[in-house]
Amino acid sequence: MNEPGARHWLDRYGKGYHAWVRDENGFSRPCGLIETRFDSDGRYFGGRADVNGLLTTTISTRLLGKELRQHILLAFTLLRLRHCLLGAKAEQRTLEVEPWFLVGIPDTADAAIRDASLALRFLDRDVDGVEDVADFYAHSQNVARIVKPSEVLARAFVFPMQEAEGSTRRKLQFLFVMAHEIVDGLSSMNWMADFTRIMNMPTKEIRQSIETAITPESIQACLPPAQEDLYAPVASTKALTRWFWAITIVLRHVKKPMPAAFPNPLRRETPLPASKPFAPKYPKVFDYSQTPPLNTFYVRFQLSPAASQRLYRLCKEAKASIGAGGFVLVGMAMMALHESRYPHEPSPSRRPFVGSFPLNPRPFFGTKLLESVMLAFSKGIVLPFLPSDLDLETRFRLLVRQATRQLSAYQKRDRLKTADDAMSYMGINGAGRLLASNYIDGVEKLREILPVHLKNAIPPPEGEYAVPVWTLRSSTCGVSSVGRVDWSGARFDLDADPGDGVIASAESLHSGVRVRDTEFLVGTWGEDGVIGVGVSFDGNFIDESNVHRWVEKMKSLVEASDMPESKSRL
Repeated sequence: MNEPGARHWLDRYGKGYHAWVRDENGFSRPCGLIETRFDSDGRYFGGRADVNGLLTTTISTRLLGKELRQHILLAFTLLRLRHCLLGAKAEQRTLEVEPWFLVGIPDTADAAIRDASLALRFLDRDVDGVEDVADFYAHSQNVARIVKPSEVLARAFVFPMQEAEGSTRRKLQFLFVMAHEIVDGLSSMNWMADFTRIMNMPTKEIRQSIETAITPESIQACLPPAQEDLYAPVASTKALTRWFWAITIVLRHVKKPMPAAFPNPLRRETPLPASKPFAPKYPKVFDYSQTPPLNTFYVRFQLSPAASQRLYRLCKEAKASIGAGGFVLVGMAMMALHESRYPHEPSPSRRPFVGSFPLNPRPFFGTKLLESVMLAFSKGIVLPFLPSDLDLETRFRLLVRQATRQLSAYQKRDRLKTADDAMSYMGINGAGRLLASNYIDGVEKLREILPVHLKNAIPPPEGEYAVPVWTLRSSTCGVSSVGRVDWSGARFDLDADPGDGVIASAESLHSGVRVRDTEFLVGTWGEDGVIGVGVSFDGNFIDESNVHRWVEKMKSLVEASDMPESKSRL
C-alpha cells in the first residue's frame, strides 16, 4: 500500500473538507476526525466502540408469519433510507488517511428491500436456539465483529415474539448493532423512535414511501455532514486564526492538571491477561472464530419508584437537573465502595471522584436535529470525597451543586456579562474554546490508535512537544446522564383496532458499547418517573462480582427508608 500524503492537521477544521460528492456508485465523503477515530476503534480492535441498542416494543396485529416479517423488513428498509448511514459502507482508499462513507442509490424499491434484507435477521427459537435475550446480547458483544464496514455499518436482529394467548398483543424486541462512527446516543434514540413510527404505517404506505425515498434527491437531502465541517471559523483573518491556535496550544501546556482521581473500586487486583472466548452457543448467527481483545459486559437495572422520587425531589430542591443528579448518584456509590475497600485510608488522603462524560456539540451548531455528532468524553467533573457517615441528603446537595456548576462551564453562551466571564468562557476549560481544544485532543488520540503508515500522515498538532500530562489523567469512570427520556412520540394506543396493519409502541431502549481498556461506562436516565441505569464495562479489568455490589449500592443509596427524621440542609 502506498503511503498517504501528509496534510496539515487543521485542514479538516471548518473548511468543507468532508463534503459529499456524487459519483457512479452513489454519494461518498471522507469520514470526519471523530468518525475516523471510531472507525479505527472498530476496524483495528475487533469492533471496539460498536454500539448495541436493544429496542423493546409491544405490538398489536393480526399479521402472522411471512406477512409480519415483510412488514418489519419494509419498515427497516425505509428507516435505512431516512437515516442513510444505517445503510452506508466505509471503504478505505489507497492514498487517504480516513475511510470514506459510501451511500448507494438503489435502482428500484425492490433493490432497496433486498439490500436491507441482507442486514436484517429474524431469529428462530428452533433453528438459532435463541431463548434468552440477555444471553444473546452478551454473546453479541464478545464474538467477532458483527458489522463489516466494507458491506454495511449497521445490522439488526429480530427476536422471536412473545405472544399472549387469545390476544393480538405481542412483545417484539430488536437488537441493532451499529458502528460508532455513524451513531451517538441522541441519534440512536431518534432512530428507534422513527422506526417505531414507521412500524405503525400501513404496509402499502411504507412501500410507497420507499419508492419516494430511493430517488437521488431524497437520499441527498438525508446525507449528514461531518461535524468538523460545521465548526465556525475561530477568527476573521488568517493572522488572528494563527494566534488563536497558538494560544490554544500554549494554554493546553500551562493548564492546571486535574487532581488525580481515586481509581475504580470495582477493578480486579490483577487484570485478566486476555479475553475469554464464549462457547459457540449461536453458531448460525455469530462468528466465534475470533474473540475481541476485551470481554465486554452490560448490566442494566432501575431504582425503585420511592428511590427515584426521592432523587427527583433532591434535584428539584437543589435546582439541579436530573442529569446532574444521576452523575452524583454514581459518584456517591463509587465513594462508598472505595471506603469499603480501603476502610483504613485516612480521610485527608482520599482523592476525589472524577467522572468523564460525553460532550454534545449540537448547541454550538445552532440545532438539535443533527444526526451522528459527538465530541468524545470530557476530562471530567471533579467531586470531593465525602465520607458516608455524613448525612446523605447533605452530601447529595453539596455534590450536585458542584456538579451543576462544573457542567454549566461546558454550555454555549450567547451573552457574556463581564470581562471575567469572557476570559473564563474563552479559557482552555471554557465552552468558547471547547470545539478547538477537543479537535486537538481528537487528532492526538487518533494518532495513538492508527497503524504506523497512517499515523505518520497526520502531523502531531504540537510538533515535537510532548502531549500535556493532564490529557493522560484517568477518571474513576465514565458517566452519561441524559435526564428524562420522552418516548411520547413513539407510543401508540394498543387498545385500538390494528385492522390489517400493525400498532407498535416503544417500551424501552437499552444501549451499550464494546468498551476500550479499563472502561466502566455508566448511563443514567429518567423514564416514566423511574431512574434507569445501564453500564458497559471491561470484564478483563473490572470484577463482575464487584459490579453486583455496585448495583446494590446504587439501588439502596437513596431508598426512602434511609431518610432521617430531621434533615440537615446546606
